[in-house]
Amino acid sequence: MNDIKELIGTLMRVVAGSEISENDVSDLDFEADGELLIALNAAYIQLLEFVHDRDLRLADYNVDVREREALQETLNKIVELCRDTSR
Repeated sequence: MNDIKELIGTLMRVVAGSEISENDVSDLDFEADGELLIALNAAYIQLLEFVHDRDLRLADYNVDVREREALQETLNKIVELCRDTSR
């Protein structure tokens, strides 16, 4: 579960306005099953896209906001799935 917490922490930092590097994303490692694994993989890909779109996001505030909102939605889904699996 610690590996998932690292991914969640990274998502929380980005949603709160931080920038991250590709190394930050590539250092993330996680294991899960089912829907949670799908959501974690989606978050990982979104984080990579976020990093690669840095110049575009810095040039266009609306793009930055949309990408961070999408990451927030993914974060919400991961938290919900984690709650469901811990019950």
